[in-house]
Amino acid sequence: MTTDAIPNTRALERRHAQSRRIRISALSMANANEQEDADDHLTTTTTTTTTAKDPFVPLSQYRSPVLEQSGLFDDGQEHSLWEQIQLEAKLVLQTEPEVGTQIYQFVLSQPSLLDALSSVIAQELETELIPATQLVNLMCEMLSPHPEDLLALEQDIIAAATRSPSIDSALTSMLHNTGLHALVAFRVGHRLWNAQRKGLAYYLQSTVSRRYSADLHPACTMGVGIYLKAGAGGIVIGETAKIGNNVSILQGVTLGGTGKERGDRHPKVGDGVILGNDASVLGNIPVGDGAVVTAKSIVTKPVKPLAVMTGVPAKVMRYRSIKTDEDAELEFNTDLSEHLAVKYLDTWRKLYC
Repeated sequence: MTTDAIPNTRALERRHAQSRRIRISALSMANANEQEDADDHLTTTTTTTTTAKDPFVPLSQYRSPVLEQSGLFDDGQEHSLWEQIQLEAKLVLQTEPEVGTQIYQFVLSQPSLLDALSSVIAQELETELIPATQLVNLMCEMLSPHPEDLLALEQDIIAAATRSPSIDSALTSMLHNTGLHALVAFRVGHRLWNAQRKGLAYYLQSTVSRRYSADLHPACTMGVGIYLKAGAGGIVIGETAKIGNNVSILQGVTLGGTGKERGDRHPKVGDGVILGNDASVLGNIPVGDGAVVTAKSIVTKPVKPLAVMTGVPAKVMRYRSIKTDEDAELEFNTDLSEHLAVKYLDTWRKLYC
């Protein structure tokens, strides 16, 4: 923690030393369990349980609230995300037969989730130069050979379905969420860029920017579980920016350069970061795991993990934390805020990274 958040006293220095021992112990335990847990994090068949109040839902844990309420999960079977979306579509047909054409065209007649998403997005991005059918073929060609991209699509759908109050289901996210559509199109453009098909990557970038108000450079990198709130406010993510997993990016966010650098000049955003409305992070600086940049703040200096940054220029307000029953057992002279922050970050890394 920094002196911005913790007074500089001898008593607290002793607490810091003890908290550092807690951190070392926690990270050692995480490293010891890393190999054992790795398979669980990379598969979708293992269910992990946690009591942490966390907004991120692993793919293996996602269960459609719409289907839960309807009782369609009473069969006791596990359903993939695509199976859940298809069940949601059939449920919509029962209550809203007027949308039957859309549901059949984009969901029920499609062989896979990638085909369904590609069909939806292609209808929105088609131009006289590249019709929808050609776009569908291009998207499937670029993403289907890469299992990591298919996993990213599923996690991005879940991110939109669980983190946006206005989206009630994975089906709604897939059909109507413009941020998700911009993100999927970016992933296609990123594959094109890496394949040295840069002209087509730039064309797709400009089309996405005009259609969704999201200017995502095809050379930047993004993890999985990204929630992108695209809209009239516009989002700009620069060429050398790097974004981790489970990041939430709201409307108007800029990850840009300072205008004084060349080459590697854009921010490096860690896992679990939240970037608020109209927030700007400028320059080749790190934004630590779990940090928050509040609305309209401007960040030009490195951000520590779990820091809540606000203002122009942005400064540390506090550090994020969670509380559990274990905290009641902490000794009185423990720096509680730092202990909670370390434990929170360790929980994230083991479950979601």
